[in-house]
Amino acid sequence: MGLAGFVPYAAARGKRQKGPGPPVPSPPADPDALMKVAVLFHRDPLVMSPGIDLVRLQAISGGLLDRGVETEIVAPVPAEARLAGRIPVRPLSALDGPAGYDLVKTCYHQSIRLLGGFRGPVVSRLVRVVDQRLPERDELFRRELLACQDLVSRRARAVAFNNPENRERWIGRYGREQLIVLTPTGCPAEIPEPGPNPYRTGRPAILFLGSLAAPRMVELLNAAAERLAGRAEVHLLGRNKTALYGGQVELSPLIVQHGERPEAETWDFIRFAGLGLALATGPLAFDNDVSKIINYLRGGLPVLSEEPILQNRLVRRTGLGRVFRHGDVDDLVGQALALLERPPLERRGEVMALMAREHAWERRVETYLELFRRILAGA
Repeated sequence: MGLAGFVPYAAARGKRQKGPGPPVPSPPADPDALMKVAVLFHRDPLVMSPGIDLVRLQAISGGLLDRGVETEIVAPVPAEARLAGRIPVRPLSALDGPAGYDLVKTCYHQSIRLLGGFRGPVVSRLVRVVDQRLPERDELFRRELLACQDLVSRRARAVAFNNPENRERWIGRYGREQLIVLTPTGCPAEIPEPGPNPYRTGRPAILFLGSLAAPRMVELLNAAAERLAGRAEVHLLGRNKTALYGGQVELSPLIVQHGERPEAETWDFIRFAGLGLALATGPLAFDNDVSKIINYLRGGLPVLSEEPILQNRLVRRTGLGRVFRHGDVDDLVGQALALLERPPLERRGEVMALMAREHAWERRVETYLELFRRILAGA
C-alpha cells in the first residue's frame, strides 16, 4: 500500500510556511509520524497485576511508538503518567480535550463505552463474539457484552479479532459493514537470557500459565494434579478467576501456586518446565483462543493442549506437543507422562525461531499500522 493516501490527515497536521500565504502541508520523510493514536483501555494499567492484558497493551502501544506513531494510552487514571517508563498514559478527559487524536483503538468490549466526546474513526478489538446463549460462562455479563458489541457495530470503522472463528461469528451477526482484520496474540522477538530454575523439588514441572477462567478448568487441573502426584508437579503461574465465570472452585493443595509475575520472570518458568498445559474453557472452538500456547512455543516448551483449542493447529504444525481429548483426564495424564518421558525436542530451536519470525508482536503492530493508514487515507 502506498503512502499517497496520507494527504487528508497530513494536511490537517501540516506545517505553515514562513511569510504570507495560506498554510501548505509539508510532506514529512515519515508520514506515520503525523499520525496520533489513542489506545483506549478500560482499566488503570498502572495498577494492574501482570498478565496477558497488560503485556499486549504494552506491546501494541510501545510497538506503535517504535514505528514513529505518536501513541498514548487513554484510561481511567487520575493523572498523566508513563507505563513501562516510556508509554504516555492520559486520563479519559483527553478524548474530549485538545489532544487531537486521529484515531482511537479500543482494546476490549467495555472500552467502547469510554469514548466520551471523540468523534473520529475507531478501531475496536474484541476477544470473542457473544450471542444470546453462548458462551455460557459469560451469562453474568451477557447483557453488558451484547450492548458493547451493538455499540461497536454502530461506532467502529474497523473491528479486529484474534481468529477467523470470531470474525465469522461477527459477520453472521452484524454483517460486513466494517473493515475486519485478524490480530492474534503475539510473542516477543527476543526473550531474556536464562535465569535460575524457579522449580525447587526436582520433580518434572507441568506449567499452567495464565488465568483459570472456567470452573471446569480448575476441576480438570485438580484431577490431573492428583493423578500425577509423585510423578510430576503441577504449577500455576496466574490466577484462579472462576468466581467471575460460574462460581468459585478452589485449587487442590497439590498445585503449586506462584501467582502472577512480571513478564520477564515468566520465561524461566517456561524454560525450566517439562511441559506447558493448555485447558479449554468449554467445548466451543470460538471461545478457546489460548494465548499461552504462543509463549510456550516461543520458549521451546513442549505443549499439552486440550481439544478444541484453536492454537492446536500450531501445536500440530510445529510438532512440539500433543493434543488430548476434551474433558478426558485419563488422556491428559497419559499424554503428559509420554511427553515428559519423550519430549519432542528435535525441532525445538527451529520452532522458537519460527515463533519469533512469524508471531512476534512487531507483526501484529504492522497489521494495525496498515489498517490505520487505510482508514486515515479514507479507504
